[in-house]
Parts: sequence; C-alpha cells; structure tokens
Amino acid sequence: MDVVSKKRPVILMVDDDEKLLSAVRRTLSTSFEFVTYSDGQEALDWLSQNRDRTDLIIADLVMPTLDGISFLKQAARMAPMVSRMLLSGNVSSISLREAINQAMVTRVLAKPVSVAVLKDAIDRVIMTSKPVPKPRKGVTPMMVNAAIDRSDFYTVLQPRFRASDLGLCGVEVLCRIPSLEKEFGIDEIFEACRDHPVINRLTSQLMAIMIDQAPRYRDLLGESCNLAVNLSAYSLKTPEFLDLVIRFYEKMRMRGVVVTYEVPEYQVAPDDHDLLASAARLRERGIALLIDDFGSGNNSLELLRHEIFAGIKLDRDLVAGMMTDFLDDAFVEWIAQVCSKMGLSISAKGIENDKVAQKLQIYGITEMQGFHLGSPVPLDVWEARTKTQISA
Repeated sequence: MDVVSKKRPVILMVDDDEKLLSAVRRTLSTSFEFVTYSDGQEALDWLSQNRDRTDLIIADLVMPTLDGISFLKQAARMAPMVSRMLLSGNVSSISLREAINQAMVTRVLAKPVSVAVLKDAIDRVIMTSKPVPKPRKGVTPMMVNAAIDRSDFYTVLQPRFRASDLGLCGVEVLCRIPSLEKEFGIDEIFEACRDHPVINRLTSQLMAIMIDQAPRYRDLLGESCNLAVNLSAYSLKTPEFLDLVIRFYEKMRMRGVVVTYEVPEYQVAPDDHDLLASAARLRERGIALLIDDFGSGNNSLELLRHEIFAGIKLDRDLVAGMMTDFLDDAFVEWIAQVCSKMGLSISAKGIENDKVAQKLQIYGITEMQGFHLGSPVPLDVWEARTKTQISA
C-alpha cells in the first residue's frame, strides 16, 4: 500500500465494518482508489507517508481503539489540506461541534449508508475542495481594462433585508460589464483580475460612481442607507489603495451613507499578515469588514479567531444545502450561535424560497438577501419603481 497511483482520487477510509469496506472497494474502485484500514493508528501511519497523495479521508465515529473524531483531529494536523468526512449512526451536538471545530470535517453522513449515497458525497466533497478553476482562455485583465476605457460597466443594487422582520436594511453594490458578460460569467471575469492592478482601477471607478450617486442612495433608502461594497484581498494589501478605501468610507459617511466592506473568504489566508494588518487598520477606524462566502473553504473558523472582522456572509452554496445536507444545516445553526456570542453580524445570501428564509430566521441570522427577496437592479430602475409605488 506504500505506492499509490494518482490517476484516480485517493481516499483513505477507516472503519471497523469490514463488510462496508469490502463493498466500497468492490463497487467504487473504478472511480476512486481506496486505501482502507480498520485500525485508526495504522491509517495515521500510512497517512504520514502519503499525505500529499491523499484527496479525502473518511472515518467512522465509533471505532475500538481510536474514535473517529480523535482520528480526524490527528489527521487534520497531519494533512490539513485534505478534506475529511465522518460516518456515524448517532452524532450528538457535542461531538458535532468537535467534528466541525477541531476535526474540521467537510461532511457528516448517517449510518447505515448506501454505497450510492457515499459516492455522491465523495463526488461533492472532492469537487468543492478543488482549487478555484482558472478562467477560460481569453479572459484577461487587459480585457477588463479595455472595458473600463470604454466605460462599459455600471452598478446594480442588490437589496438586503433584516432577518427579524424582512425590512429593507441596505443594499449591496454589484458591478456589471455587459460586453464581457456576453461570453463569460461575472465571477469568472473578476477571478481573472483579482490579483492584478486592474482590479484597483475598476474598484476606484466604481467608488467614484457611488460618491456621485450618494445623495440618490440617501433619498431612496433613508435611514437604511447602508452600502455593502466588495473588495479583493489584493486591493486591501495595496497600501495606497487601502488609503483610498478609508477616504471613500469617510466621503460616503459625510454624505449620510454608511459603507460596509466585504472580502471573499477564499482570498484570505489565516497567516496572511499583510491582509490581516489592513483589516486591523480598518477596524481601528470603526470601518466594518466582513468575510464574504463564509464556509466555502477551510479557513472559516481560523479567520474568526483573529477578532478583526465585523461579521460574516454565508456562502450561497452552504445556504442552498441547508435543506438537504445535514452538516450544512448544522454548521449554519452552530456558526450563528458562535457569531451571536462574539457580537458579530451574520448575513446569508442566495435565499431562494420561504422555507430557507424561515429556517435562517430561527437560527438568528441578522441579514438576508437573494432573488426570492429582491433581485439586483440599476439605481434608476429602483427609483422609477419607488415613484410608481408612491403615485399608486
């Protein structure tokens, strides 16, 4: 078992149920290369020599000598970049917290589990744990730069709502680039330039638009005039641009508009001292910086421990999975309690139906947004709708 091929994803599975291990090897061997053990310590010995070759670790909660959570804790320290999955017939709230917080498991599956369900879960974990794909050939920072030169971009406003009563509490300002979006998705476009100076140029142009439109935001939103603005980690780590971020906040505040910044979790590493220093500088000035797409990667809990972020915005896939995935649901409920105790705001995006919204309200989420509640529209369209409602 020392030599492992990388043609198929390599999965280390530890379970004292030999029948399950045999069924998994027999049924899924064409899709995955399983390395199976019934003894946790032997599995750790193997992992110590093969951590770079392993794509996923699966462990049963109840095992004779080394229980699943203890095993996964050690596996997490040994191979922190490898995703982990827990199998269990009964997961208590205490063991679930340990699994999420200390063993940092990606999924929890209830036993007995069919091979088909296990395969679906493995496919999902391996797919979501892969690095963010590089943009398709042709999407370049220079294309974005050319769009800026042509003024081929504009802003739209995504309404944000208080979870308690679904009252409007602000908007998120989003960017649209029509010519490029004919061929590429907006996330793909930004991914192409997130580590390039052009992202600073685009963001500064958007800030200029927002300053000009500030009085209209104020008239439209009144006391709820709070704007969420997205920033890249690259921008935050550029000293000169960080100064611009602070000046923009102050200018908007003078115009009666409060700005909250958001940075994607996958762009922030817990040991990125430059980024954390910038975040601390914003916090010292009373400027809120939130972690966007929270729960999409492996850095979520570690980032909160720095106590320099004002809150989080849950990843839309995590929110979507609440109704069908046990761990997604449990994680959202648990992290809402953590944020409440830490005094952090917690927002959720991607709300697509009433059931999700109602569950989030029960869990204590502070803000919600999504197409079910309100889709992004240009400022002039929102203003026209408001005038129509008033005249009616």
